[in-house]
Amino acid sequence: MSSGGAVIERYIEIMNELDIDALGEILADDVVVRLPFAPDPVPKVTEGREAVLALYSGFPHLVGPLGFHDLRISPLAADGEFVAEYRSDTTMLATGEPYRNSYISTFTVRDGRISAFAEFFDPLVFLQAQGATVALPA
Repeated sequence: MSSGGAVIERYIEIMNELDIDALGEILADDVVVRLPFAPDPVPKVTEGREAVLALYSGFPHLVGPLGFHDLRISPLAADGEFVAEYRSDTTMLATGEPYRNSYISTFTVRDGRISAFAEFFDPLVFLQAQGATVALPA
């Protein structure tokens, strides 16, 4: 695994432990995190390490350790860019409901730190685990 791939593996480990302090160690100062499918009020774009850490600091109050597994990392054509596929297996703390989702994420790793990250997941699975009801129109 390339050094960029190792940084992504470390990200997965950190999220499985919900160790937000350790997350700060692998983020670039100017990191940009995009969560384009995240439901409101989660921001779609968060810029800068401190802002990203503030966003992620809420995770330990929302979910148990994320249980990311089935990780596959593939380098892209551009140096330092990767796509990763993985799944989660955790519990929403407020509802006690299981939260199992599938993810495709892109990462840019620069100088051993994540400088950009975009995570794509099914927002309906996320909302249902929080107790929302999703129904097709009659």
